[in-house]
Amino acid sequence: MKDEKEQLVDEILRLRREVQTLQQELKKLQERLPVKSNKPQTYKFKENRRSKPPHLWGRKAGHPGSWRPTPDHIDREIKQTLKVCPDCRHAFGEAIAVEKHLQEDIIPARVEVTQFLRCRYWCRHCKKVYTAPYAEDEVPWGHLGPRTLAMMVWLKYHLALPGNKIKDILHDLCGLTVSEGAIAQALQRLGNYLHIENAQILTAVKEASLKHVDETGWNINGASHWLWTFVNQQWAFFHIDKSRGSRVPGELLGIPHQGTVVSDFYSAYNKLEGDKQKCWVHLNRDIRETRDAFPRGEDPPSDFMDPRKKLRRLFADAERLASQRRMLSRLAFIRKIRRLKERLFMFGSEPYSHPFWQKMSARILRHHRSLFTFLDKKDVPSHNNTAERSIRPHVIIRNRSFQNRTPNGALAHSRLSSILQTLRLQHRDSVHAIMSAYPKHRQGYTAPLLFP
Repeated sequence: MKDEKEQLVDEILRLRREVQTLQQELKKLQERLPVKSNKPQTYKFKENRRSKPPHLWGRKAGHPGSWRPTPDHIDREIKQTLKVCPDCRHAFGEAIAVEKHLQEDIIPARVEVTQFLRCRYWCRHCKKVYTAPYAEDEVPWGHLGPRTLAMMVWLKYHLALPGNKIKDILHDLCGLTVSEGAIAQALQRLGNYLHIENAQILTAVKEASLKHVDETGWNINGASHWLWTFVNQQWAFFHIDKSRGSRVPGELLGIPHQGTVVSDFYSAYNKLEGDKQKCWVHLNRDIRETRDAFPRGEDPPSDFMDPRKKLRRLFADAERLASQRRMLSRLAFIRKIRRLKERLFMFGSEPYSHPFWQKMSARILRHHRSLFTFLDKKDVPSHNNTAERSIRPHVIIRNRSFQNRTPNGALAHSRLSSILQTLRLQHRDSVHAIMSAYPKHRQGYTAPLLFP
């Protein structure tokens, strides 16, 4: 027994000496290698080498061409003729052919001033004075017409133009003189009279089977606030609040909420009671940003790359399974979902040495029930891009202006943005819809007209 132990000790010592020898040889070989530089490498191409463009624009060869569609009507026709030859001055007879050319142009806008006359009558029987009703497009006590107001909404909340540029457009292109203050006050009045339409949007969002949620920073007279968005494929509701806590989505969506809420990993959404789907794009974005933080030219350590590859493979399998929903039987599909959820739970339960994956595994364990909801429900996506896209115009407005100066302006911003974005999601003419509904609400009509 003692002899065997001594032999094992001798064998261990011999192996250690061999390891030290191999390490010394490896170090010598590494010293012979050229030193890597962090500077970007420049490549010299041969003079006769033809470099191809990164992308060939236009349609591929052999495909039919594309051109502007022919107008369906002609408003006016201008015919050009010649009576004599420009060279010899000999008289021409009848034209042998006509060359046609269609040209589309915009009629210059002009201000149309309308005077509304409402006649008043004395009833001898009732002993009262009666006044004729308002005209269909008349805005009571308003000096700007409904088309102008609807155009202001479109310019501000769709094109993200500030008040001074809206003033310039109305003056230079339409000949209408209006101040920035008048524009702000007109939009606030418009938002107040269309509040019933905004309430209908919130009701539709609450009852929807799917909604995306997100928030971004906002200022009211320099004070920090938050702009919340609740949106799906048909409805968009925006709300500006001083709080970024869970109270806001809880009050607006209800506790528990109906349907499925898609969001990022912000903690305010954790207290929502109901089905949730967490955004995989945000998860992959955090991983990519950490990967890009490593020094360029150096490979990240294996304790970071190995879990990254494993999680990417897990998500790829989930995406592939979602695309095979119709091809698999219901029992087989459910069985594969169960396996994926087990793999995700085991991934979050494993011990990791890298600090990033220690933090990420805790997040996955906390939300493992909400990461594969898009497999359990057919129409639920795995990302929150819908909310990201809906909030993008507000980010542009934030960068181009001081946001809002008063709470009334913030309220008008949220209401008019909700109405305009919802009309566009439903592929409706937003300008015509607003200019048709606003005069009726201003005249006292209290039922919803845009979203009955």
